[in-house]
Amino acid sequence: MSNRSVRNRGLGGAARDRYPLGPMGREQLEPQELVERETLEPGGSRRLTTRVAVTAAVLAVLASISSLQAERTAAESILQKNEAVLWQSRASDEWAYRQAKSIKLHLQELAPGGSPDADTRHDIAASEERARAAEERRDEANRQAAERFEQHHRFAVGTSLLQIAIVLETIAVVLDRGGLWYGGLLIGAAGTLALSNGFIGFF
Repeated sequence: MSNRSVRNRGLGGAARDRYPLGPMGREQLEPQELVERETLEPGGSRRLTTRVAVTAAVLAVLASISSLQAERTAAESILQKNEAVLWQSRASDEWAYRQAKSIKLHLQELAPGGSPDADTRHDIAASEERARAAEERRDEANRQAAERFEQHHRFAVGTSLLQIAIVLETIAVVLDRGGLWYGGLLIGAAGTLALSNGFIGFF
């Protein structure tokens, strides 16, 4: 008598219906048992999903910081450019005022019995000083505007690289490809370097 016949005789009908004696496959497991088995025995796909989730979260935080810094530096560049225009306007006004005073002084000197006006000469000298000071402030504002724009460009590059890395991480988990995860990790490292370069200005 076979072992299977012995086991069949030892089990009642209800027990045989609940616990079939054939090979144990997924179709013969109870739903709860199937879930417990898949939960207790995670495969490579589950580990990849965890890695991608953590990596994508870190990259998202870095991309957010880089994007905010890019917007801030762009706004500062525009403000400095407006400041340069304002100082240029003031310098032009001072040069025009100096020119008018110089013409007035020249006419006074040409008039019969005219004598140089000391106050007018003082106003001319003071106006020229103010004009040159305004031009220096204009040049400084233009320099700062250029620096802020370069910084904005570095942050923008970092933001783009980090966003590309996040996309690759998403595709990696959808297609279950570990190679894409590594690729996203490398591009994310490049984006992090670009973000650091935005703050420090290595290149």
